[in-house]
Amino acid sequence: MFIWGIEGDYGPIFRHLVLVSRDFADFGSVLEGDIWRLITWPIPNEPDIWTIILFAIFYMLGSQLERLVGRSRFAWFLVLLTVVPATMVTGLEAVVGINGGVGGLRLVEVGVLVAFAAQYAHARFWPGIPGWVIAVVIVGLDGLRAIGNRDEYTLILLASTVTVALLGIRALGYATEQKWIPKLSLEPRSSGSSRGSRVRHRSRGRGHLRAVRPSDEPVSPEIDALLDQVAGQGLTSLTRRQRRKLKAHSRRLRRRR
Repeated sequence: MFIWGIEGDYGPIFRHLVLVSRDFADFGSVLEGDIWRLITWPIPNEPDIWTIILFAIFYMLGSQLERLVGRSRFAWFLVLLTVVPATMVTGLEAVVGINGGVGGLRLVEVGVLVAFAAQYAHARFWPGIPGWVIAVVIVGLDGLRAIGNRDEYTLILLASTVTVALLGIRALGYATEQKWIPKLSLEPRSSGSSRGSRVRHRSRGRGHLRAVRPSDEPVSPEIDALLDQVAGQGLTSLTRRQRRKLKAHSRRLRRRR
């Protein structure tokens, strides 16, 4: 935003960051060799109060998702929200010749909102509106605006962003209540005698573990589910509350031993 103020509207730095089709004179495009645009297009943002509000919403929702899925997986999720829609619209431009351009964080923020609403569909936004309703309204308004402007470029980017957000959050093992979202597996498949190879694969790298005498204390179903979640998705998938429960359970076991 500061660079925008220094160089003016559509200055030289802005022109080299946004995602545009090749019919924009003096801009350049991915199809003309500017590959970096596939990931830089959310960076240029106009200095505006709505931009600040957009950043605040992105930060609040993104922080919730980051705590849920873990920092590294959330970072990859943002990369997918940026690169995949841009690649798809560029591919369609090469095939059918659509024209347009886009820049700014808006669509990435919409993707984060859609993923958040898929996971927390009934979370209440002010003034008590469910998250899924907010997501549907915002995506619908953006879609109507693109249709009214005959902006097929932005419309394709919007549809691609929503698709990546829904498939991505489901593939990470969340939004399990949304059965209508296809579940893509991000885990590598093992070949051959599957069960034996999976057991051997899981056992590698655990030489630092030591055997302890089983405790007589029964494990509650909640703790059992948390342990399964850690085994399948890692510690980063736990919320702070879930981690506190596991630590308390661990302290009880140590006291008994």
